[in-house]
Amino acid sequence: MTTAVKLSRNGYHKKNHKVIKEIVITILVLAFFLIFLSPVIIAFSGSFRNANDTSSYLNVFRYFTLDSYSAAWGKMNYFRSLRNSVLVTFLSVIILLIISSLAGYAIARLHGKLSNFFQVFFLAGMIVSAQMSIIPMYRIVNKLHMSNTFAAPIAMYVTAAIPFSIFLYTNFIKSGVPYALEEAARIDGASMLRVFFQIVMPLTKPALVSIVITQGVPIWNDFFFSMLFLSAPEQKTLPLTMLNFIGDMENATQWNILFAACFLSAIPIILVYSFLQKYFVSGLVTGAVKG
Repeated sequence: MTTAVKLSRNGYHKKNHKVIKEIVITILVLAFFLIFLSPVIIAFSGSFRNANDTSSYLNVFRYFTLDSYSAAWGKMNYFRSLRNSVLVTFLSVIILLIISSLAGYAIARLHGKLSNFFQVFFLAGMIVSAQMSIIPMYRIVNKLHMSNTFAAPIAMYVTAAIPFSIFLYTNFIKSGVPYALEEAARIDGASMLRVFFQIVMPLTKPALVSIVITQGVPIWNDFFFSMLFLSAPEQKTLPLTMLNFIGDMENATQWNILFAACFLSAIPIILVYSFLQKYFVSGLVTGAVKG
């Protein structure tokens, strides 16, 4: 009887210890995310403040007004800037998907040292950032008379994103697309292009979505290349319109309107991510870890 009681008590203590451990871990995780998200929360709260409110921004959600969003909407010329951002991002991502998928498929199906060479060759492009070579790129763009056109930033985005995209797509094909399916299609008389577009690409949808998200979001948010190559007001993308709210020596920065502009710029990409997120994890894990 005594032994049974001791075992029962030990089990009870172990269960309590496990519950306490889970509670502590949960509290720590919540605290971490609260600290991590605190700038976003403060900015979101600040976007609903009145322009004349001079109290600390740490006093979150004291007031609620849409005046900041209304002012940001008009000053950004939102629909024109949104159109420019969508155009640049969409064309960049489409070109990137075509190049990286075709190159990744070819590299994945090569045999021997040649496949390894091309993988290392494209992977080496991830070492050098595009900003380090900005001077020669700027001179090339001017020589080609591409400055102040959408073609210039699109070319920069695509070339900067190609190494990682090919790396991800190549490994996904090696680990997630059985070669037997392609052989069966070729026996039935399908051409190589038909095999790629009708068999391989549908199977690599998670990898394509991962490329869209991992590369499309930085392209959407990019300020550097757009500022460098697009100077006409009618060509400004959403990130470039943020300059309208930055103050100078005479005019203070309108933080509440700037915060509102940031969230207006983020809404489209958040909506896109919400539709594509179910493919994102599987494509990224399979393409980047396996292979």
